[in-house]
Amino acid sequence: MARLRKAALAAVALSALALTSTAVSAHAQTGSTSKGSKGSSMSWGYHSSELTDLSTATPDVFDDARATAMMISVGSASYFRVQIRDIDKAATANSDGYGAHLHIGPCMEGDQGPVGVHYNISTSVPPQVSSKTEVWLDFTVTSDGYARTTANVQFVPEKGNRAIVIHQDPTNPADGKAGNKLACLPLEIKSHTSAR
Repeated sequence: MARLRKAALAAVALSALALTSTAVSAHAQTGSTSKGSKGSSMSWGYHSSELTDLSTATPDVFDDARATAMMISVGSASYFRVQIRDIDKAATANSDGYGAHLHIGPCMEGDQGPVGVHYNISTSVPPQVSSKTEVWLDFTVTSDGYARTTANVQFVPEKGNRAIVIHQDPTNPADGKAGNKLACLPLEIKSHTSAR
């Protein structure tokens, strides 16, 4: 078990190094600078486990699925990657795919669960809903029960307990809704600021 844990940590570290250039590149494309900054900051999140069931539907195609989620941020840009395996092959019948979003609050079991609303950076009332103000990670399932999805956003989620939530439908771009919550995976976001 210790060897497996070390291998997983090494994989995360290598992924972080590889992804740093992606996040920095995304940051550079915004043209933003952090004037007056007294240090640099980095945020990250990583979790790998079975998905938590949020659905009472049967059959549930995510019942035995396992997922890995990671996030890394540098400057004002963030990169997310989610991989899911052991999805029931019946999920391939949903050719439109599934919606998935970063939500506020922890991932806890139960129908429609106590998982909070979508994480959204909009300050308008009501909030502007788009892939620029939220993290959308929609995906389709391959014939071997696997899914992989990524997202780049030009913001850094605040540290704290978050959840990647899988919904029954693809995300509607007009309102960000994607139907009932089916499953979730915790993603605690941590941050570090270094002084210059």
